[in-house]
Amino acid sequence: MEWLSWTNAAYMAAIVIGGGMTFAATKYKKLLSEIKEALNAYHEAAKDGKITEAERDKIVKEVLDIASAGVKIFWKF
Repeated sequence: MEWLSWTNAAYMAAIVIGGGMTFAATKYKKLLSEIKEALNAYHEAAKDGKITEAERDKIVKEVLDIASAGVKIFWKF
């Protein structure tokens, strides 16, 4: 049982965690990209310190895209 050690356990934990993160990244890729787009839209709108009506509409559209991507992920049967 020389193979059973803390070092090998740490390697196995790193492999399992890495696999889980890869799975989550592929499953939630669309959702994460929508969140990124919404944050970019907000930062662009807030650069001058005032958000106009058109900028607000763009931000709301991005938030609705986030909600749509989230529903598509969790609404699969």
